[in-house]
Formats: sequence, structure tokens, C-alpha cells
Amino acid sequence: MKYYIGVDPGQKGGLALVKEGMAIEYEPMPGTVKGIKAWFEFINYRIFAERDKAVMVVELAQPMPKQGVVSVFTYGRHFGTFEALATAFDIPYHEVRPAVWKRAMGLNAAKADAISLCERLFPSVNLIFPRCRKAHDGVAEALLIAAFGGRANL
Repeated sequence: MKYYIGVDPGQKGGLALVKEGMAIEYEPMPGTVKGIKAWFEFINYRIFAERDKAVMVVELAQPMPKQGVVSVFTYGRHFGTFEALATAFDIPYHEVRPAVWKRAMGLNAAKADAISLCERLFPSVNLIFPRCRKAHDGVAEALLIAAFGGRANL
């Protein structure tokens, strides 16, 4: 069976590793490239130890109107980290537009709906992290992006 790595690449996004419909690892987006790389090293070790395959599915977002040039540049640089890591770890890489994976999962743009669906699909997952009062929608979406990858048989 394959592992699916779901990535919501925004600053408030998340990373998730799913296998056979089970959430294996998940966390809010690390604040640094070093942190992201450390997470990938950790999960790659697990995947390699089990001699399984993995597929990375990354949400392809685009600049929004009135977003600053520096913000767009920073996001693009951050986004490129995932393609580079997929290449470095020899993981097949897929980009998917938000509208595509959300439609396939029966969602609209509402973050609350993504959290609700994630809680139904992954009942053992706790989306409320230490020092937080509400569910982390970036992690919920990363888990759902990974689930989409499995459903789409990427």
C-alpha cells in the first residue's frame, strides 16, 4: 500500500501522512525550511523502513488580489521547498488546485466544513494542538489532500 503525503503549503497550513485511510503523522506547517525538511526526513525513514511507496500531493494555490509582492515571493519560495524535497527523497509529486480536491471530497471553500469532514474521516485525529483553542484548519486540509490522493489513486 502507498503512503500519501498531503501538504497545505501556506504559512498556517499543515503536513500529513496517510496510509490506508489512517492518519499516521500530521502537524501544523513548521515555521522554517529546516523544520519542513526534518519532518520529511522523519517520515521518509518510516516509509523506507516499511519498504512502502509514497506520493506527495500539494495544494497549488495562487496569489490573491491585493496580496503584496513580498508575500507572494515568500509563498512561492516556500512552495518550491516541497517540490525540491520530493525530488531529493524520490517521491512522486502532484499539485492539485483547491477547487479540484475540494470538489472531489464534497467540500466548498468553508474551513469549518473541511474540519468537520476531517473529523469524520479521521476520528482519532486531534486537530486542537497545544496552546491553541480551536481546530487547525491547515492540518485538516493537509489530511484531506492526502485522502484525496488516495481516492484519486495518484
